[in-house]
Amino acid sequence: MVSQNSYDGIDKYAADLIRHKARQLVGKAGFTEDDRPDLEQELMIDLLQRMRHFNPAKAKKTTFMARIVERHISTILEARFAQCRDWRLCQTSLNEPLDNGEGDTAERIDFLDSEGSLGSGTRETRERLAHEIRMDLGQAIASLPEELRDLCLRLHDSTMAEVAREMGIPRTTLYDRLSKLRDAFREAGLEDYL
Repeated sequence: MVSQNSYDGIDKYAADLIRHKARQLVGKAGFTEDDRPDLEQELMIDLLQRMRHFNPAKAKKTTFMARIVERHISTILEARFAQCRDWRLCQTSLNEPLDNGEGDTAERIDFLDSEGSLGSGTRETRERLAHEIRMDLGQAIASLPEELRDLCLRLHDSTMAEVAREMGIPRTTLYDRLSKLRDAFREAGLEDYL
């Protein structure tokens, strides 16, 4: 199967490297040929996000790219083999009938939420609950002072060190703000999401 991913405008070395590494992953850790386009995309996204940290004084661009891709592959494999989600332990079918708690049976897939987790209620109930949680989080974030709201949004995609560097302030100052942010979430009754 040839990947349909298009890498127009992307460094040719990076595209070739990622295609090669994704091909190498097929057949390992439960990855199949059908997973290859997704693996390529995941590796490319990670590489593109990290390219802003490239420093030509420290390494060649190709070396930097190769190390980033190899490290992300290690992270992917580590996650695949983690005891809580080891792909080798999955021995059930999504079509297996389960009791839905109302005297009827439904297929296992009907009990999965949008993240693929098996819950106790129906998918609609869990997705409604997840939607309500997102709404509560959104309201809590919107009610924060600008300084804390900015920190919250930055921490969604970056580490404390990266945020401190971007904002040009010491990490100790950010940790003080993080403490205030946590207090605000506790006051909003969202301590489970800290």
